[in-house]
Amino acid sequence: MAMNLLRVSASRSARLGRSSTFHSMGRLSTPRMPRAYSTGSAPNSTQNSNTPWFIGSLLIFGPVLFKLTSPPPKKQQEKIQHVATETVTAEPVAVTPPTPAPKIQKPYVLIGSGTASYAAAQAIKEKQPDANVIIIGNEEYAPYMRPPLSKELWFSEDPEVAKTLVFKDWQGTERNTIYQDVSQYEVIEDASGSDLQTNKIKLLLNKQVTKLNVEDHTVTLADGSVIYYNKVLLATGGEPKKLPGQSEKSDKIITFRTVSDFKKLDQIAKDGAHIAVIGGGFLGSELAVALAKRGEKEKLTVTQVFPEEGNMANVFPSYLTKWTTTRVRKLGVDVQSNSAIKSIKTDESGKVVLNIGNDKQVIADHVVVAVGIEPRVDLARDAGLEVDEKRAGVVVNAELEARTDVFAAGDMVSFHDVQLGRRRIEHHDHAVLSGRHAGENMVGGAKPYKHQSMFWSDLGPEIGYEAVGLVDAQLSTVSVWAKATAKDTPAAAAGSEAESPRGTSAIASTGETGKAATASNPFHDEKFGKGLVFYVREKQIVGLLLFNVFGKVQEARDIIDAGYTTEQIDGLLKKFSLHQEDSH
Repeated sequence: MAMNLLRVSASRSARLGRSSTFHSMGRLSTPRMPRAYSTGSAPNSTQNSNTPWFIGSLLIFGPVLFKLTSPPPKKQQEKIQHVATETVTAEPVAVTPPTPAPKIQKPYVLIGSGTASYAAAQAIKEKQPDANVIIIGNEEYAPYMRPPLSKELWFSEDPEVAKTLVFKDWQGTERNTIYQDVSQYEVIEDASGSDLQTNKIKLLLNKQVTKLNVEDHTVTLADGSVIYYNKVLLATGGEPKKLPGQSEKSDKIITFRTVSDFKKLDQIAKDGAHIAVIGGGFLGSELAVALAKRGEKEKLTVTQVFPEEGNMANVFPSYLTKWTTTRVRKLGVDVQSNSAIKSIKTDESGKVVLNIGNDKQVIADHVVVAVGIEPRVDLARDAGLEVDEKRAGVVVNAELEARTDVFAAGDMVSFHDVQLGRRRIEHHDHAVLSGRHAGENMVGGAKPYKHQSMFWSDLGPEIGYEAVGLVDAQLSTVSVWAKATAKDTPAAAAGSEAESPRGTSAIASTGETGKAATASNPFHDEKFGKGLVFYVREKQIVGLLLFNVFGKVQEARDIIDAGYTTEQIDGLLKKFSLHQEDSH
């Protein structure tokens, strides 16, 4: 069978070969009848069939062979190559994209390095931890609290207190006048530091801001450099008032407001010096008492001079002023009341001569002028902001904003008190709360400032008072008095109050409270040992003085905010436990 198939193929190939030969020679061929295939052998078939077989195979199978052996198309080759490359790479190398540089935000610029700016900076950072905050101050010190400068620092037993600025409150708890060490800030040297990337609050010291441009959002420093701000806070405080004719160059006459002033007076108050304090208000009275205490060790002579009838005469009713003046004298101060300064000069021996009228003179080694402050509003006035000429403060709205993106806080702000009308306040508590409130609103808040601030003053560890609202001697008053107990002193109050302005919440756990409570009662025979003075305007209670009554500030605030009248005073007394008996 296999042989037959071979024969058929050979015969067919021979026939095709002959046909092709005839066509190639161009001859006309005569059609033939189809030939039947035979299974027998054709003569000479082996010799003549090789060439036609090759040609036929080439014609039939050539195209197929060409396709199979030809290279792939270009695109297909690239695809194969790509696949091969990916296959060869065992672990692709991960390429980390470059980290974009952090974007520096325009800063919140706080002008002034006092309590208000410090409180604002803390509030901003709490609301926006990555905020760019810059405090600019014209002093060399980080933000600090002012009250200890005329109070507790003078009662320290540490001879290096002027260097450390560390004091003990009335309960013996150690505290620092400076809020936090300078190392906790990012101290920058000039305006270029405003672009420095840091999470700390920036501190630019010993610099004066000379211009505020509210349209361009810039502040200009004395050296001409400019800082572009996001929002700005004016917390420039006040400048101590000077006496008429007071020499700017005399080192014998100083004002008192800063840490530098405290250091100067600390050096002066030694070796039997005679120091005259001018002023009978809060600061003057506190300093006179503090120096008299220092005088027990340094043999100082302290004279206090002022034109009013007695200590705190602009605040206390007349009878309480007289009582307080008597107490100050008992503490060792030579009080010269009703004595206005007619002239002040330095004689040939270097003594300061004060002419106080009626042919009287006070001759002292040094004079400390403590007659109040003038709010620093020149920067605001030059920037076109509204200034309350009556109260000398920068006018702000309920959110403490003076102009778009311009806020103000502290001593130099004139704000609207919902209950008491427009006011300007120069006390620590107001600086803290207004600064904090302004800081919160700078970050995007819109809360009105409704805080009813308080103030306190101590005339040593035995006499202290706290007050809320309008406390002015020109207002009518209603007073309620009781015998004082051993607990009714600033020293005892600092230990018993968690929120006492004279201490911290940690004081209550020191164990010192009991010690203060068992001390002798310094007012057991005094008519005005402790009491309440209600200040009244058109029958409405607008102020409340707590004299040696402590821990009741919030109750006083509630009374002012509620608008109680004089007819309701009897019912309000139970809030203060005024007649609590001394158990010792």
